[in-house]
Amino acid sequence: SASGLSGPELSVYLLSLLAAAVAAAALLRLARSLLARRRRMLLAALALSGFCWALLMRHNVAYHPHEAMYYVGVPLVLYSLLLLYVRRRWGRSPVVGVAVAALLAFVASVFEMERRQRPDARVAEIQRTAMAELGAIRETTRGKAVLVIGSVEPEWSWQVTQQQYKWRYYLAGSVLAYSLHTQGAMRYHPAGVALTHFPDMEAAARAADFLVTRDRVESGALLTPGNQRVFLYGSAGIDDLVEFYRATHQRVASGEPAARSWFDVYLGDRALFHVKEPCVREDAGLTVFAEVVPEDPKDLPQERRRHGFEDLRILFQKSGVLFEGKCMAVLPLPDYPVSRVRTGQQPYRRPGWKGAPGWEVEIPVSRPGRLP
Repeated sequence: SASGLSGPELSVYLLSLLAAAVAAAALLRLARSLLARRRRMLLAALALSGFCWALLMRHNVAYHPHEAMYYVGVPLVLYSLLLLYVRRRWGRSPVVGVAVAALLAFVASVFEMERRQRPDARVAEIQRTAMAELGAIRETTRGKAVLVIGSVEPEWSWQVTQQQYKWRYYLAGSVLAYSLHTQGAMRYHPAGVALTHFPDMEAAARAADFLVTRDRVESGALLTPGNQRVFLYGSAGIDDLVEFYRATHQRVASGEPAARSWFDVYLGDRALFHVKEPCVREDAGLTVFAEVVPEDPKDLPQERRRHGFEDLRILFQKSGVLFEGKCMAVLPLPDYPVSRVRTGQQPYRRPGWKGAPGWEVEIPVSRPGRLP
């Protein structure tokens, strides 16, 4: 609602509403002059479909900005009316010219997107390997309960991990749970009746059929010893994984943190380690971000140069680990000379949230090349 807006914000809000009303009135008038009554209804349904979706699913769209795609009917109706007006005013030839220009622009944009998103040869090979391994794992875990555990190995670069891994897609057919789910790790009920919660990762792992993680630990429970990127364990593998996390935590936390806040932040080799002890699930319920400022702006991807920094994020719930009262998550950093890094967790604004507050710290990095 507009009741909580300040004076300038309220003015902008009201002006936006007025502009939207004027645009809607102009479109309505244009539609009435160009279309028969029965066709007006079809275009009106197309234009209003997104708003009807938002009203019915208001609790969903409020937290999912990418669902703006449901408003695609608005520009479709606008362009349709404009082209109808051009055709009525100047004939068919200009419409054909506009259609050809739009097609050429679309083809050019596809090639430009492909150029910007194309991974280098090393990244592409790692991705192919990971996809092949996940395909084999999916066949083994189909219909079983799988606990997905985060990784503390920063080997995979940001471009490779794409941190918010779509496990539900890659392991379709399995019943998935995440070790850092903020309401407790979930267990698949054998009868398919309910999901129950466990107080910690270790208990949830022992109740699951399988464990999946990007960390490799030599263990008798490792079921995919030939894999390179993604590894499948039997539930007994949790003991060896926890031992590995314990050793990693001792190694990382043995030095002085680069910054202290709600979490202690350590600089590692091409990575930021976010560590908290003691830690509970609610502490890990926020997204971890890092704004990385390079010494040379040309090192940034083309689309980030106007911002002056690279924006990296991981979802702690899916990429971190919580064991023995300790939280740890690794955020890989780019391999170029870095000037400074601003990192933290953004505050969660949903009413009633009682987890970690938002926080941020800035870390100057004096050395060129790889981070120490």
